[in-house]
Amino acid sequence: RHCRWYPGEPILQMQGLLNTVTAPAPAAQQPASTGFLADIRKQFKEGKFKTWARWLGVLNVIGTILLTFMLFSMMVPSGIFAIIIAIVVGILELPFCCTFLPICQNISSYMTFFEVYWIRGVLYIILGVLFFLIWYAMSGLLNLLYGPLYIVDGLLYLLAHCKGETHSAEDKSASSLGVDTMKLKTKVAAAAMGVV
Repeated sequence: RHCRWYPGEPILQMQGLLNTVTAPAPAAQQPASTGFLADIRKQFKEGKFKTWARWLGVLNVIGTILLTFMLFSMMVPSGIFAIIIAIVVGILELPFCCTFLPICQNISSYMTFFEVYWIRGVLYIILGVLFFLIWYAMSGLLNLLYGPLYIVDGLLYLLAHCKGETHSAEDKSASSLGVDTMKLKTKVAAAAMGVV
Protein backbone atom coordinates (compact mmCIF):
# COMPACT_ATOMS: atom_id res chain seq x y z
CA ARG A 1 0.00 0.00 0.00
CA HIS A 2 1.38 3.42 -0.98
CA CYS A 3 1.44 5.99 1.80
CA ARG A 4 1.69 9.70 1.32
CA TRP A 5 2.78 12.25 3.84
CA TYR A 6 0.54 15.26 4.42
CA PRO A 7 1.52 18.40 6.37
CA GLY A 8 -1.09 17.83 9.08
CA GLU A 9 -0.45 14.11 9.35
CA PRO A 10 1.37 14.07 12.73
CA ILE A 11 -1.59 15.87 14.33
CA LEU A 12 -4.04 13.41 12.78
CA GLN A 13 -1.95 10.46 14.01
CA MET A 14 -1.85 11.84 17.55
CA GLN A 15 -5.62 12.18 17.50
CA GLY A 16 -5.93 8.57 16.29
CA LEU A 17 -7.75 9.60 13.13
CA LEU A 18 -5.15 8.27 10.72
CA ASN A 19 -3.92 4.69 10.82
CA THR A 20 -1.40 4.74 7.99
CA VAL A 21 2.30 4.15 8.25
CA THR A 22 4.08 7.29 7.18
CA ALA A 23 7.52 7.97 5.88
CA PRO A 24 9.77 9.94 8.18
CA ALA A 25 9.88 13.66 7.63
CA PRO A 26 12.68 14.78 5.35
CA ALA A 27 15.84 15.76 7.15
CA ALA A 28 16.20 19.44 7.76
CA GLN A 29 18.61 20.95 5.31
CA GLN A 30 21.45 23.11 6.48
CA PRO A 31 20.83 26.74 5.61
CA ALA A 32 23.02 27.86 2.77
CA SER A 33 26.00 29.84 3.98
CA THR A 34 26.20 33.35 2.68
CA GLY A 35 28.91 35.89 2.55
CA PHE A 36 32.45 36.24 1.40
CA LEU A 37 33.89 33.04 2.88
CA ALA A 38 30.95 30.97 1.63
CA ASP A 39 31.65 32.13 -1.92
CA ILE A 40 35.30 31.16 -1.56
CA ARG A 41 34.38 27.77 -0.05
CA LYS A 42 32.01 27.14 -2.97
CA GLN A 43 34.77 27.89 -5.49
CA PHE A 44 37.09 25.45 -3.69
CA LYS A 45 34.48 22.68 -3.67
CA GLU A 46 33.93 23.21 -7.38
CA GLY A 47 37.67 22.77 -7.88
CA LYS A 48 38.34 26.12 -9.48
CA PHE A 49 42.09 26.22 -9.09
CA LYS A 50 42.37 29.50 -10.96
CA THR A 51 40.37 31.19 -8.20
CA TRP A 52 42.69 29.81 -5.54
CA ALA A 53 45.73 30.72 -7.62
CA ARG A 54 44.41 34.27 -8.04
CA TRP A 55 43.80 34.62 -4.30
CA LEU A 56 47.24 33.28 -3.43
CA GLY A 57 48.73 35.67 -5.98
CA VAL A 58 46.90 38.62 -4.42
CA LEU A 59 47.99 37.58 -0.92
CA ASN A 60 51.56 37.14 -2.18
CA VAL A 61 51.55 40.67 -3.56
CA ILE A 62 50.11 42.21 -0.40
CA GLY A 63 52.32 40.15 1.91
CA THR A 64 55.48 40.75 -0.10
CA ILE A 65 54.99 44.51 -0.22
CA LEU A 66 53.87 44.92 3.42
CA LEU A 67 56.47 42.64 4.97
CA THR A 68 59.26 44.03 2.82
CA PHE A 69 58.38 47.62 3.73
CA MET A 70 58.10 46.74 7.43
CA LEU A 71 61.48 45.02 7.46
CA PHE A 72 63.15 46.98 4.67
CA SER A 73 66.19 47.95 6.74
CA MET A 74 66.98 44.25 7.30
CA MET A 75 66.80 43.38 3.62
CA VAL A 76 67.74 46.50 1.66
CA PRO A 77 69.15 45.02 -1.56
CA SER A 78 66.89 41.97 -1.74
CA GLY A 79 63.85 44.01 -0.66
CA ILE A 80 64.05 46.09 -3.83
CA PHE A 81 63.86 42.93 -5.96
CA ALA A 82 60.97 41.61 -3.84
CA ILE A 83 58.95 44.79 -4.36
CA ILE A 84 59.63 44.81 -8.12
CA ILE A 85 58.48 41.17 -8.37
CA ALA A 86 55.38 41.96 -6.29
CA ILE A 87 54.47 44.87 -8.57
CA VAL A 88 54.78 42.68 -11.68
CA VAL A 89 52.65 39.95 -10.09
CA GLY A 90 50.18 42.60 -8.91
CA ILE A 91 49.71 43.80 -12.48
CA LEU A 92 49.02 40.20 -13.55
CA GLU A 93 46.68 39.33 -10.67
CA LEU A 94 44.85 42.62 -10.18
CA PRO A 95 44.33 44.11 -13.64
CA PHE A 96 41.16 45.88 -12.47
CA CYS A 97 43.32 47.99 -10.14
CA CYS A 98 45.36 49.22 -13.11
CA THR A 99 42.50 50.99 -14.87
CA PHE A 100 43.43 54.40 -13.49
CA LEU A 101 47.22 54.26 -14.02
CA PRO A 102 48.30 54.75 -17.65
CA ILE A 103 51.76 53.23 -17.09
CA CYS A 104 50.16 50.17 -15.53
CA GLN A 105 47.85 49.81 -18.54
CA ASN A 106 50.85 49.98 -20.89
CA ILE A 107 52.73 47.31 -18.95
CA SER A 108 49.59 45.17 -18.73
CA SER A 109 49.17 45.20 -22.51
CA TYR A 110 52.61 43.56 -22.87
CA MET A 111 51.75 40.89 -20.30
CA THR A 112 48.83 39.32 -22.17
CA PHE A 113 51.20 36.45 -22.95
CA PHE A 114 50.75 35.34 -19.32
CA GLU A 115 46.99 34.90 -19.70
CA VAL A 116 47.79 31.29 -20.61
CA TYR A 117 47.78 29.64 -17.21
CA TRP A 118 50.57 27.15 -17.70
CA ILE A 119 52.86 29.99 -18.78
CA ARG A 120 51.85 32.03 -15.74
CA GLY A 121 52.42 28.98 -13.53
CA VAL A 122 55.92 28.48 -14.92
CA LEU A 123 56.62 32.21 -14.41
CA TYR A 124 55.60 32.01 -10.75
CA ILE A 125 57.68 28.89 -10.18
CA ILE A 126 60.68 30.71 -11.72
CA LEU A 127 59.98 33.73 -9.47
CA GLY A 128 59.84 31.41 -6.44
CA VAL A 129 63.21 29.92 -7.36
CA LEU A 130 64.50 33.47 -7.94
CA PHE A 131 63.55 34.34 -4.36
CA PHE A 132 65.71 31.45 -3.16
CA LEU A 133 68.60 32.67 -5.32
CA ILE A 134 68.17 36.21 -3.99
CA TRP A 135 68.26 34.84 -0.45
CA TYR A 136 71.39 32.87 -1.23
CA ALA A 137 73.14 35.85 -2.86
CA MET A 138 71.95 38.75 -0.68
CA SER A 139 70.25 37.18 2.36
CA GLY A 140 66.90 38.55 3.48
CA LEU A 141 65.17 35.89 5.54
CA LEU A 142 61.72 36.72 4.15
CA ASN A 143 62.81 35.47 0.75
CA LEU A 144 62.66 31.98 2.23
CA LEU A 145 58.95 32.64 2.89
CA TYR A 146 58.20 34.28 -0.46
CA GLY A 147 59.84 31.54 -2.55
CA PRO A 148 57.62 28.61 -1.54
CA LEU A 149 54.46 30.74 -1.70
CA TYR A 150 55.16 31.79 -5.28
CA ILE A 151 56.01 28.18 -6.20
CA VAL A 152 52.70 26.94 -4.73
CA ASP A 153 50.89 29.68 -6.65
CA GLY A 154 52.58 28.53 -9.85
CA LEU A 155 51.56 24.93 -9.15
CA LEU A 156 47.95 26.03 -8.66
CA TYR A 157 48.03 27.72 -12.07
CA LEU A 158 49.47 24.55 -13.62
CA LEU A 159 46.64 22.54 -12.02
CA ALA A 160 44.10 25.05 -13.35
CA HIS A 161 45.54 24.64 -16.85
CA CYS A 162 45.50 20.83 -16.58
CA LYS A 163 41.86 20.99 -15.47
CA GLY A 164 41.02 23.02 -18.56
CA GLU A 165 40.45 26.38 -16.90
CA THR A 166 41.31 29.33 -19.12
CA HIS A 167 41.59 33.08 -18.90
CA SER A 168 38.33 34.90 -19.59
CA ALA A 169 37.15 38.49 -19.85
CA GLU A 170 35.76 38.14 -16.31
CA ASP A 171 39.32 37.75 -15.03
CA LYS A 172 39.87 41.45 -15.50
CA SER A 173 37.27 42.22 -12.81
CA ALA A 174 37.03 41.61 -9.07
CA SER A 175 34.40 38.91 -9.59
CA SER A 176 37.12 36.65 -11.00
CA LEU A 177 38.41 36.19 -7.46
CA GLY A 178 35.35 34.05 -6.72
CA VAL A 179 33.38 36.71 -4.91
CA ASP A 180 29.77 37.41 -5.84
CA THR A 181 30.19 41.15 -6.37
CA MET A 182 26.46 41.85 -6.62
CA LYS A 183 25.84 40.19 -3.24
CA LEU A 184 28.77 42.11 -1.77
CA LYS A 185 27.57 45.43 -3.19
CA THR A 186 24.04 44.78 -1.88
CA LYS A 187 25.37 43.97 1.56
CA VAL A 188 27.56 47.09 1.65
CA ALA A 189 24.67 49.28 0.43
CA ALA A 190 22.32 47.82 3.04
CA ALA A 191 24.88 48.39 5.79
CA ALA A 192 25.44 51.97 4.60
CA MET A 193 21.72 52.68 4.71
CA GLY A 194 21.39 51.11 8.14
CA VAL A 195 19.30 48.16 6.91
CA VAL A 196 20.82 45.06 8.39
